[in-house]
Amino acid sequence: MNTIETRAFALSIDVPEPVLAVMHELHNAGYEAFIVGGCVRDALLGREPHDWDMTTNATPDQMKEAVGFRSIDTGLKHGTITFLVDSEPIETTTYRTDGTYSDGRHPDSIEFARTLEEDLARRDFTVNAMAWAPDTGVVDPFGGTHDLEDRLLRCVGDARERFSEDGLRVMRALRFAAVYGFDVEEETARAVHEKKWMLGAVSKERICTELTKMMAAPDGRHLADIVGEFCDVVFEVIPELVVTYDFDQENPYHDRDLWTHLLDTMAAVEPDPDLRLAALLHDIGKPSVKTKGDDGIAHYLGHAEAGAAIVEPLLRRLKFSRRAIDEVTFLVAQHDNWPSATKKSARRFLARCGDEPMARKVLALMKADRAAHAEKLSHRSIDSLDGVEEYLDAVLAENTAFSVKDLAVSGDDLLAMGWRESPALGAELARLFDLVLAGDVPNEREALLAEIGSSRGDTPAEA
Repeated sequence: MNTIETRAFALSIDVPEPVLAVMHELHNAGYEAFIVGGCVRDALLGREPHDWDMTTNATPDQMKEAVGFRSIDTGLKHGTITFLVDSEPIETTTYRTDGTYSDGRHPDSIEFARTLEEDLARRDFTVNAMAWAPDTGVVDPFGGTHDLEDRLLRCVGDARERFSEDGLRVMRALRFAAVYGFDVEEETARAVHEKKWMLGAVSKERICTELTKMMAAPDGRHLADIVGEFCDVVFEVIPELVVTYDFDQENPYHDRDLWTHLLDTMAAVEPDPDLRLAALLHDIGKPSVKTKGDDGIAHYLGHAEAGAAIVEPLLRRLKFSRRAIDEVTFLVAQHDNWPSATKKSARRFLARCGDEPMARKVLALMKADRAAHAEKLSHRSIDSLDGVEEYLDAVLAENTAFSVKDLAVSGDDLLAMGWRESPALGAELARLFDLVLAGDVPNEREALLAEIGSSRGDTPAEA
């Protein structure tokens, strides 16, 4: 085996038995085998790896001859074989080096390499360029363990060259920094800024995936700091946000520019990708509706609706799912539509949101938005929203309806009473729903049937 400097790390790696089984069979046949990349990084950080990838000096044909488990040719041209051990897929790839990247995304060619160090040298960041085997420990030729300890994201080798090879690495740098709580090393950061234009060659689906993962970062404040530091990269992906940068809100309710307000709002919500994205975009409509009164104070009437009209097509352009588009757009549209602290208002708020999880998200966005206002006003507003939440809890404890389909009666009940299929039948159900929302009639079958009976008149068939 090629001798590579190794460094003991404080945390051991508990590798699953199916992975060890493939590794042992390769070792017994005289080949090297290591787990590699993200699984080593996550294991050393005490996280549960999502996937266990393996690398070896055996070629695909040699792997299949040496390993007795069933194999699938999942990527032969890249040297990848997947072994199935107790139905667990173990992806194993021959050491390789990459050729030139003429499209800024994929290598034009790959060649099998002789040594593990050659394979690790082609990877993006030092924390992803480590390997491990039971008899060797951590193999770390580029200082990844040091960077893990220092919480530092650094490219392997020349940073500009790494980003020139694959433009997606620009977004991956932001995602890794945000999710793992890393700072970006100085040369790597400079290269990120310099190579941001390469995102134009990256598919929108891949950018969407990285952005979604980034928005799930556990520390919202660190996420906001990374997005703020690399705002030029974010603007490359979401150019609609450029107008918010250094935008003076000229309003006593705000003590920071619009871009900073968006970052602070995003920092204050939980690590839910849709909620985080809505927080980053919630006031994107403000510049388009800004007006000024005679007193010099700026006003933003209709900015939530204007923002929703901007957000829906931009998320569609970035290939977000229909569900995510609908949810983020709804959050943006509703963030300034405050319910009153009354039970009746709480019922209507729930009906507007459609269900409890969405109602909770809208309230969370409202609170985060207010927390990012001028301090002298934010606490009073948040106290008001706490009052709304108390009424929301009370309403949820009742057997109430949040839509017509939740009523204790249905159209079939009206038909059984002699109503005909007609718009009037739907109007009657809508009227009953309004009565339940207002608290005038309980959502109980007998009470609703009595209300129908008292309102339909003597000739229901003519309704």
